[in-house]
Amino acid sequence: MDQEYFDKLAQAVIDGEADVAVQLVNEGLGKGVDPIEAIEKGLARGIMKVGDDFGAGEVFLPELIMAADVMKQATSILDEKIKSSGSTRTSLGQLVIGTVKGDIHDIGKSVVASVLQANGYNVEDIGIDVAVEGFIESVKQNSADVLGMSTLLTLPLQVMGEVIASMKEAGLKDKVKVIVGGCPVTQEFADEIGADAVGFDAADAVKKVGKLLGHS
Repeated sequence: MDQEYFDKLAQAVIDGEADVAVQLVNEGLGKGVDPIEAIEKGLARGIMKVGDDFGAGEVFLPELIMAADVMKQATSILDEKIKSSGSTRTSLGQLVIGTVKGDIHDIGKSVVASVLQANGYNVEDIGIDVAVEGFIESVKQNSADVLGMSTLLTLPLQVMGEVIASMKEAGLKDKVKVIVGGCPVTQEFADEIGADAVGFDAADAVKKVGKLLGHS
């Protein structure tokens, strides 16, 4: 496929047009496009542009949310194709990310997951309202390098500490870095529970994960 195709994919993400992105992905696969290239040269460029614009104050949260949703829908199709072909994407690291038990907010966590994926990480998004055992099991199953936990509420904050305590008991904490985020999360709280970093927004999360894994 030519550059025009990848530009259209990127623009669909920027414009928040999920139907267009899915149509382009399916058309491309029908014509033999490399699904890895579709992600790296098309979708990833789009979400990174939106992320940069958001950080610069040129676009706002609704646009970022729409772009992340487009990225999620289109990438899921391409990832299935990659898995079925036996190929793998070059990855900077494996992450598990979820919203902790007691919180059903999905948006912020999904945006962070999409931006991390666009920046070269494999991300296993385990959803919302995740209990301590769910995080521990997923970290083990996915051989995670980094665990990300999110909440927008104050009460579920204690779950983050419980997860880290359970990781220590399971002998995982020395092997797996932990990044936490969400409105009520402060650096002081992260230090108190033993987290390795705080992601204050999606762009900051990418920088912090890169630093934790020695990429920056």
